[in-house]
Amino acid sequence: MAKPKRNAEQQIADQADRKAQNPNGARQAIADSQADPEFQENHRRLRAERLARDAGPKSKN
Repeated sequence: MAKPKRNAEQQIADQADRKAQNPNGARQAIADSQADPEFQENHRRLRAERLARDAGPKSKN
């Protein structure tokens, strides 16, 4: 059975409740200076691949 859809106000309220219950869990971004060298290298490679893919030829529509 499908869950009933919630409106935007309910979603925002739920998100605020989750952040209030676990403030550290809400901030999971890792600063580049704190990341492992392997992570930094992989991140740069993936970013370059994504930029190259986005700059590539566009498909015909």
